[in-house]
Amino acid sequence: MLRADVQASFFRSYLWIAVACVLGIAWCVFDTQVTYPGRQVIAEAYESLPDTVERGVNWIQIAEENGWSTNTPSKSSAEIKGQVINQYIMIVICVVVGVVMLLKWFSSRRLWIEGDETQFKNSRGKSVFLEELQSIDISQWEEKGIAVLRCSGDRGRRKFVLDNFKFDQQVTDQLLEIAREKLHVLQSGGESLEPHNEVAG
Repeated sequence: MLRADVQASFFRSYLWIAVACVLGIAWCVFDTQVTYPGRQVIAEAYESLPDTVERGVNWIQIAEENGWSTNTPSKSSAEIKGQVINQYIMIVICVVVGVVMLLKWFSSRRLWIEGDETQFKNSRGKSVFLEELQSIDISQWEEKGIAVLRCSGDRGRRKFVLDNFKFDQQVTDQLLEIAREKLHVLQSGGESLEPHNEVAG
């Protein structure tokens, strides 16, 4: 029986997204714990000064004493608090997305499809008997590497997807050829399969 294991390169993007989420979380945590608290102190110090003509001079003196920039703070303390809230929201989003991507990556490592001249099945428990094969939809094969086998029998109508982008391409191609040859045998006086996007019995 031919077995096509998952192509790690296809699912590796999930891992990179998860890594990006971790970096995003680290960045947001740094901002909430270091960057914005520092800016908050500066903004509050400026806002504590009386709004008089001497405010600018007094601010320069206070800023120099504390080693701050003498420029007027660009954001108010209220705006900075809003930015901190936004960072916490981003942390939650990154955690959710990161966990989902990691789960997808871990689960994908156990995926497979396999088959022979009688039966195709996959790691999710789906199976089809080639004796029940009715048609093969290859309309997406060239562009997306997807072929859909449609079967009908005692278990009702069923379909099975071959995807040579997600799974070992060489083996998946071989499985498709097995299915096409089987369908050709099942057909009575069938025409060539090559020119058709969907081959039916």
